[in-house]
Amino acid sequence: MKLGLVAHPKKKEAIMVAGEVVELVHKMEQDGKDISLVIEKELRDVLGEVRSPGASVEKMAPRIIICIGGDGTLLKTLQRTALPVLGVNVGSLGFLMEIMPKNLKETLEELVAGNYTIEERTRLKTLLNGERLPDATNEAVIATSTPSKIQEFEFYIDMGWAQVLRADGIIISTPTGSTSYALSAGGSVLDPRLNALEIVPIAPFRINSRPIIIPDQSTISLKVTHRARTAQLVIDGTFRKTIRNRDQLLFTRSKEKTRFVRFDTNFYRKFQEKILKERPPLNMKGKY
Repeated sequence: MKLGLVAHPKKKEAIMVAGEVVELVHKMEQDGKDISLVIEKELRDVLGEVRSPGASVEKMAPRIIICIGGDGTLLKTLQRTALPVLGVNVGSLGFLMEIMPKNLKETLEELVAGNYTIEERTRLKTLLNGERLPDATNEAVIATSTPSKIQEFEFYIDMGWAQVLRADGIIISTPTGSTSYALSAGGSVLDPRLNALEIVPIAPFRINSRPIIIPDQSTISLKVTHRARTAQLVIDGTFRKTIRNRDQLLFTRSKEKTRFVRFDTNFYRKFQEKILKERPPLNMKGKY
């Protein structure tokens, strides 16, 4: 099994954990295990690693990419690949991450043995004036460029007029992103198995402007209608673009999927532990 390795290049803990992964993989190789490693080239230079080849994320061809960092690092990696990604959390929340660094050895053994699941999630496709922008695993946010200055948005669903919204911004969220910024803005929690998208206003002027959940095969057309003010489009917190009055934005489900490597597929258990900060009750076997 060939694994890819990516880590936040400026986090000391992420670099240290990446070094641990390298040593564990080489030890397993020496023990005759079917495992090898290709390292993101910038990380390889930081580690000074010469035993494993280096490549950009886009040119990697492993079965699974191990991503070390927080949710932001994982989302940035997912914008660059459609390969299955396993998140190792060295961030603060790490809701999308699957394991902690202390579980590395056990995890690598489980990967080699094939004891894991690939979970597919919806991605959001974004077109700006016909140009394809990076897909989003979480959300696309269109927000006023000037804090405290309200923006006007007009949007259509399946080419039918839906609403003129006056607000600080608007979030187009996947089910995965429903537990992120959309939740903070008053959106609903969507089960990641749903084929849906959520439209969530940010600080709307009218109190009756509420989130809308639509089928993910729908097309959302949006434009900024305030002539004197620009807006900022932000995709998964990393990709940014200035939006002007005459720009046309289209959102729909991407043909590509986000693929997570999972050992525990219980979404609600993770939601309780990470978001609600509650420990779930014991199951019938006396385990959490």
